[in-house]
Amino acid sequence: MTAQANDLVAALAAARKATQFYPGEHPRFVEAVDALVAEAGMCTAEGPFTLNVHEGRLYCGSEVLTGEGPSLSSVLESMEARKVESFTFLPGFSAEDARGLTEALNLRPSPELDVEAELAARGVTGVQVSRVVDGNAEERKERDRERERDKALYRRFVSTMRRVSEGMRQGGGVDVSEASGLVPEIVSRLLESPSAVLALATIRSKGEEDLFHAINVMIYAMTVGSALELPEEGLASLGVSALVHDIGKAVFDADQADAMRLHHPQAGADILARMPGDDRAPMLVAFEHHMGVDGSGWPERDASYFPHPYSRMVAIADRYETLTKSRSGPGLTPDRAVARILSESGTALDPVFTRLFVRALGVFPVGCWVRLSDHAVGVVRDNGADPLRPKVRLIYDARGLELHEPAEIDLAGDTREIVEVVDELQLAEAAADRL
Repeated sequence: MTAQANDLVAALAAARKATQFYPGEHPRFVEAVDALVAEAGMCTAEGPFTLNVHEGRLYCGSEVLTGEGPSLSSVLESMEARKVESFTFLPGFSAEDARGLTEALNLRPSPELDVEAELAARGVTGVQVSRVVDGNAEERKERDRERERDKALYRRFVSTMRRVSEGMRQGGGVDVSEASGLVPEIVSRLLESPSAVLALATIRSKGEEDLFHAINVMIYAMTVGSALELPEEGLASLGVSALVHDIGKAVFDADQADAMRLHHPQAGADILARMPGDDRAPMLVAFEHHMGVDGSGWPERDASYFPHPYSRMVAIADRYETLTKSRSGPGLTPDRAVARILSESGTALDPVFTRLFVRALGVFPVGCWVRLSDHAVGVVRDNGADPLRPKVRLIYDARGLELHEPAEIDLAGDTREIVEVVDELQLAEAAADRL
């Protein structure tokens, strides 16, 4: 039966193509329609015959079709794009049915397209349609709305920090009160949905690396603080401290790279020491964030000096962000950056906070592109109970074709598993655009 099904699929693909290229009276079109009617007649000789789509594959009953050539993928893609779960061909399938079916399958896909209604409008009675029922449509819309709100908050941080930086360069002093006022909003969002905030930290800059770096370090540092179960007030203080940890760089010119690297901690501490308020954590973090817990790093200090806990958290966040978004070449994939962070635990980085950070991010952090055992490719959108089986948003199917709409899967309840982490540069894809 699968051989007959493959022949029917090939005839359907040929008829669709003929509809696109030839008018209805053209011999080639008539020939293609007659061939489709003949194949449908053979398949329905003993009763209705169904072609159905499931998880990116075309089936005849319970048997997957594996025909060669482009016909199979053409029909499969046309059904998936138009939300058709199955076609059931009925005995007596006619030339009029064939014409109406191919016309409907050539209509432009859209959320409003109803293939069943289009067939009825064309008087098609020899084929029945079962549509994909999307019970998660409203949930997906709400998730998209939340994502836009999150991105808007991120853009507000960028704009605010841009004004802070420009004000300092023009000699107007530093005022981070506006940025500080935004931090409680992202604290609230982090406590509500850690994965949504971590997704924001995958955003890459286009010419304003320092601004984006500051915001992403804030996100990663607060991830450590949240894992430590700091109260909201503590998370807000940590967030502000991380946001301004590199503020000392603003007093250096672009050609002072070496001086900037070595002296921006002291410069930042001097700037923040003049700010009003009782919270001294931002000043300490600016001064200490390049100090290793083993005495390494800079500025130099007495052997008994030990950095503030917030400084040690920001150091981990700063290191991870630098590893994944290197300016000197391709950054590490998130999983490799996690492994590097672990290797530096106990030397430059605090071992307790490092373990909390790695546990919060997972083996495959949010934003990690992964290939599954069936060759489908997606991006990790959230952790799972099993660190090796996160929640993934599938973007490409097993054939490497982009899905019409991403599919949300939880590997905890799936037979597939991750077999490879894919570099987003190799895909020419940005995780932030897909989360």
